[in-house]
Amino acid sequence: MRNKEGQNRFISREITVEDLSLYEDISVFCDSLEALNWAYRHGLSKSATIMTSSPAMLCSGNTNIQHIEARWSTEELKKFQNTIQKFSEDIFDAVLNIAGIEREYALAISQSAVMFQKVLYKAACLDENDHLHARLFIRVEGNGGPNGNNMNTPWGHLICKSTSFSVINYTLQNDDWNTLNTRGVSYWQRYKIAGIETILYRLAIRVMKYLPNYLFKREVLVPNENELTIEVVASLIKHGVKVSKIELKNKNKNKNITSSLDLRRLYESILPIMQERIEQWVSPSFVEPTILLFKKTISEEIKYLDQMIFQWEKLIVGNDKIKRAVLMNAPGTRKGQALSYVCRRNCIPFISATHGVTVEISRLHGELSVGFDNSVGDAVLCNSFKAAQVEDKSHFSYAKTYVVGISNRHISMKYAKNTNVSVPSIVYISYNIYRGNLDQFVSYKTDYDAAIWESKIINKVLSRLPHNVCYKSYPDDNRRYSDIDPVLRDIDTAKNIELSPGKVDMRYLIGAHRIFITTVATSTLAWPVMSGKPVVFINQKERGPLTDDAYLSLSRGLFVFNDDEINFHENLREFLSQPLDKIDKLWEEKKGARKDMIREYFSEYMDGAAGKRSSQIILREYFS
Repeated sequence: MRNKEGQNRFISREITVEDLSLYEDISVFCDSLEALNWAYRHGLSKSATIMTSSPAMLCSGNTNIQHIEARWSTEELKKFQNTIQKFSEDIFDAVLNIAGIEREYALAISQSAVMFQKVLYKAACLDENDHLHARLFIRVEGNGGPNGNNMNTPWGHLICKSTSFSVINYTLQNDDWNTLNTRGVSYWQRYKIAGIETILYRLAIRVMKYLPNYLFKREVLVPNENELTIEVVASLIKHGVKVSKIELKNKNKNKNITSSLDLRRLYESILPIMQERIEQWVSPSFVEPTILLFKKTISEEIKYLDQMIFQWEKLIVGNDKIKRAVLMNAPGTRKGQALSYVCRRNCIPFISATHGVTVEISRLHGELSVGFDNSVGDAVLCNSFKAAQVEDKSHFSYAKTYVVGISNRHISMKYAKNTNVSVPSIVYISYNIYRGNLDQFVSYKTDYDAAIWESKIINKVLSRLPHNVCYKSYPDDNRRYSDIDPVLRDIDTAKNIELSPGKVDMRYLIGAHRIFITTVATSTLAWPVMSGKPVVFINQKERGPLTDDAYLSLSRGLFVFNDDEINFHENLREFLSQPLDKIDKLWEEKKGARKDMIREYFSEYMDGAAGKRSSQIILREYFS
């Protein structure tokens, strides 16, 4: 690269905005249109090649913007994703075989290695030219949501060996970002869905913290909640069990905690496994930086786990006069692993309640099996025998599973009736949430491919229906990219589609609509299914597809369309263009098969007594 005087020189590591006008023919890593336009205004050459993962940038029409993930074919992504599960199992076994390292640490390290795959994926996008030639990274600063700013790929760590790599920081001006909320949902609507159990639970949390322990013989500790945990606790309260909310505060307060783990022995065990995988996908110049970044990630993971264990110990240990148990939602995280460690070492029962329906219907969820609910603790409350079966078969299976049925909140969806005739009868529940630098794969698609797929659904199907449609975007808490999702432009131009405002959970909108369209095998599916109203499910074969067994069952109970079939868009559009009464009639014909489907995949019991059933198990097995 040359400056304006034509002299050869390297760009320094950190540059200021004035420096941008000095350089030509530079390749730039950037995932923000706002940041890129700022750089253009401050002298960045319009001929510079811009490398990005951002769907908004790739859809902008700028011919100099290139897709950095274009090196990944569908077959390569399939191979990459399908090998993550076995890789995680190998890491776990290697760590667990080290004397002195306990189960929860092995889980956390294995899970961290799985999370690192998104970094490895980006490292694999680099080639030797990125090491040899000048590169500029425009890094953005801004509000990223509860998990902080995760809008930047760690290019600085991956290209650190190159002396011609530079970074410039840009602070976002368009920095509005909202998280999941209940704005616009009345207290009456919330109460109808939450039920009396939630009121009892909330009241008990507030009152019981002021009551002395000697008034109780048993206590349940709740670090977080979901629909089922609330109902379980409400039932336990009726049996005289005290409930206490426990919460980690100042997780980084004790930064000087020294870990007892021997990092040298740990690295000796896991680095050969990781290095083999890195060398399979990454260009030679970037193998060493990727390994160093992985080591740094593992070191930070262990420190963070140590800090959480220290905090949990202070919160829950030290009272032998009352029987205690922990009830947690989604425990397969660092937070849950740390709490499980403390509970196991102090003989405190650790129980979890599954979050909706996912692992039992998703073909690609083995990638995340290290974080399944039954990987930690003593017991898991499952909604169906199928869910228990899938978790029990996991390599990481540890806890005992009990089948109790789905929450009463889900079952009460059948009473959610249309309340607003001005709202479109059809709603499309989008799962167009991008991976960015946050999510795992469970997919063979890039973010750009996902945007193209979503755009086609809007332009080839929804916008051409004779009915009005509500588009419900996914209420993402954590920001992947700084720019507005480009598919929303397609909604703006469609005369029959309106965008659902805000970030309200779908459960509060079930009563407003008559027919639901959704896609990707996730827990969201349970809400419309349990409403009893017609559900159209689009089975994406390259993103969150159904298992073969789930596909057979759901095809009989719902309206299922495969996106890889010939004339997929035309067939879906033709079906949805029918009179709504006709769709209702076709739905009624599936009633018998749907009952079997719900029992197999959504809830073994339909009596709304999952909370009561669970509390009886806890009282009998863990509080007796």
